[in-house]
Amino acid sequence: MRIIGGVSLVIAATLLGLFGVLMLGVSGLSWAGPGFTIIQYSDSDDTERSIGIGMGIIALVAWFLLLLSASLVGLRGGRPTRARRVAVWIVVGMSAVLVLGLTIVVLSTPPPPSEYPLPEWNRA
Repeated sequence: MRIIGGVSLVIAATLLGLFGVLMLGVSGLSWAGPGFTIIQYSDSDDTERSIGIGMGIIALVAWFLLLLSASLVGLRGGRPTRARRVAVWIVVGMSAVLVLGLTIVVLSTPPPPSEYPLPEWNRA
């Protein structure tokens, strides 16, 4: 039962982590420039972007906490067997690799070229 509970928590955590990555990507957060930058899209405003970034960060924190609780649920109890330990660490590791890998891919995406490029030397 503990394996099923741990795997269920990992599945829920992974879905929540993927939602967080999606929200960070949609809000336009990028780490491709000098530090963190927010990609300016013409059809969104600052409030929408800040809500998206906040939801993404909260979802990733909740993903981490659910992943931690899944490992605790799977490994607690009277003398966990080797099969239970291996199963728990495999699913936790797969979730971590998937969510962290997609987070790196999404945040390292450079901003698209501007729709309205500035003239050379920033002169009008």
